[in-house]
Amino acid sequence: MATTVMSGCSAMGLRDVCENPDLWAYVRTLKEHADVNVTGGQLLEGTASQSFSFDISSAVFYFGFCALISHLLLAGITAVVIQKCVSLKMVHTAGHAFYCTVAFVFFLGEALLVRHSGILVLWLGISNVDLLHSALGLLAFGIGVGGVGIKTLQKRERKREDPNATVRHFRSNHGFSGIVGCALLLCCVLSGLPLYFYTSKSLQLVHRFCALGSFATLMTSQMFSYNTGFARRQWKAHHVRLLKLFTFIALITTMNYEFRRFAREIVSLIIRQVWH
Repeated sequence: MATTVMSGCSAMGLRDVCENPDLWAYVRTLKEHADVNVTGGQLLEGTASQSFSFDISSAVFYFGFCALISHLLLAGITAVVIQKCVSLKMVHTAGHAFYCTVAFVFFLGEALLVRHSGILVLWLGISNVDLLHSALGLLAFGIGVGGVGIKTLQKRERKREDPNATVRHFRSNHGFSGIVGCALLLCCVLSGLPLYFYTSKSLQLVHRFCALGSFATLMTSQMFSYNTGFARRQWKAHHVRLLKLFTFIALITTMNYEFRRFAREIVSLIIRQVWH
């Protein structure tokens, strides 16, 4: 009896994550899940209010509000960095900061957000939203790697001009988290492209893990970048603190929905394995 109940719940959890690509569909499925309660091994309808307090309208508002905050913060942070880098004529570290912020903050963050936008699905259709998601991810990877390459070449040039100079790259918190994020983003791209040709639950898990991991580590690298000499020279201390705060909030609000879906799927798969 317990096996039947748990397998039913785990199957619902798997469907909840894998077959609802947009936010509204996800929330509707949660509501349907809440409308089923288990008593004596029988699934009884209409007892959700006793077991769950999940309200579909508040859920839509919550996730929609987080998405709105994310869009505003990602665009705002990117605009601030772009304005500063352009005013410096994109020389030296300014070029690196420009391309990496545009790629890893804006494009990568938007790639996570648009994939679950119910409004975009209504306007464009799910296939076009998938293409937009992929395009933003590829732009993030291509432009971001270019930005990392700019800084790498600059450091090599400095070492060539002065062999005695101490040049550290990818050893600081900023550099290390950045290169780890790039590696995860590469894995995300490589695991995402095959999903256009065939469906694989395990590959979906890998792709989504790498997407969340890459965004988390690259946004962490962005926060560490505010501790560098470049940031301290270009912004006042209280402006740096605000940039750190807003970047952290953008990290949380952007990952919020996708992380919940990913966590639910992992739990569902574990339950299914344990009870089967």
